[in-house]
Amino acid sequence: MSRLHDLVPRLRERISETEQLRQLPEETVDDAVEAGVLSLLLPAALGGSAGGLRDFANAVRILAHGDPTAAWTLGFLTEHNWMLARWPSETQEELFATGTPVLMAAVANPPGKATPVEGGFLVSGYWGYCSGVQHASWVQVVAIIEGSTRPSLFLLPREDVDVQDTWYMSGMKGSGSHDVKLDGQFVPANRTVDIDLWHSRRNHGASLYPEPLYAYDARDLLVFVIPALVVGAAEAMLELYRERIEHRRAAFSPTLSADTTAGQTRYAKSLAKLRAAQALLESTIDLTVDVNAASGEELSDETRALIKLDCLSICGLAWESIELGVRGSGSAIYKTRDVTQHFIRDIQMILSHLTIDDDGMTAQAGAILLGRATERDPARNFT
Repeated sequence: MSRLHDLVPRLRERISETEQLRQLPEETVDDAVEAGVLSLLLPAALGGSAGGLRDFANAVRILAHGDPTAAWTLGFLTEHNWMLARWPSETQEELFATGTPVLMAAVANPPGKATPVEGGFLVSGYWGYCSGVQHASWVQVVAIIEGSTRPSLFLLPREDVDVQDTWYMSGMKGSGSHDVKLDGQFVPANRTVDIDLWHSRRNHGASLYPEPLYAYDARDLLVFVIPALVVGAAEAMLELYRERIEHRRAAFSPTLSADTTAGQTRYAKSLAKLRAAQALLESTIDLTVDVNAASGEELSDETRALIKLDCLSICGLAWESIELGVRGSGSAIYKTRDVTQHFIRDIQMILSHLTIDDDGMTAQAGAILLGRATERDPARNFT
């Protein structure tokens, strides 16, 4: 965590370069590897730090102080190592043979199709939002095997994947979340796993490693990526806002904004919103850890609905904190060179993610909590 804090100013300094490249600079990825970020969630048996849920959330939160784009991309590269350690042991032996973390990108929707052939499958499909694919050595995709109704995961070397140059965005410019395409690419049988088994508490990693996080459902970690990132970005934004009002004069006045009632009130409100988001993030992590420790059974749909509602509230409170500071900062923050613009664009982009669709997710949570959910696995999208 100390090394992550040391990364923050370097990430901030590289924001312009990151946006121009439309991907993370190689120095940023190298710094993250050297700092041990990508090994954070790997079990000790694979040379990792054997970190837990709170460690991961804190890592993403710290990185977001420097650059939300970098926090997003590095957070997923970190979490994807945890995902790979949930695969069968034969696959893991191939992936982790060098004793180092793996650079893997992953995509899910819409699922492609897989045709069984001798020794494996021919996989075809077109997937969007493959964050960090330029840095990846491997790519994980989701496809449905012919004759099946449920998806499976397939793992391919990066060179076997056709990366489309599609990522031209106003926010998250440097995440490099290009589309990827496969057209009948062969994937050997040992590089596929049933997605229901993989994401469940019965995944292969749960039987291989003693670390508690491997006995979690995959949703229990994935659901915290965005809330942790948005809280970290809001913390950085509040620091920037305070620095600004300590030097900016109130309109038509020689008085510093921080010395006015309006400035003090706005800062206090912004801080209160952030503290509420921080507290809710901590309590929701506690809830997730506690319910996983209490039983080896899958979490109930009701518990998942509560966790999802909390995560939506965390994001909402953090964004309200950011907005209060933005509205009290004057027009100077809209200069293109002001880092505030980068943070705002990134967070607005992140909050448009389908897993933070407030109306859809809240309605689904309400249906579960009121006993009105009728479909199979109604909490399946609570990631």
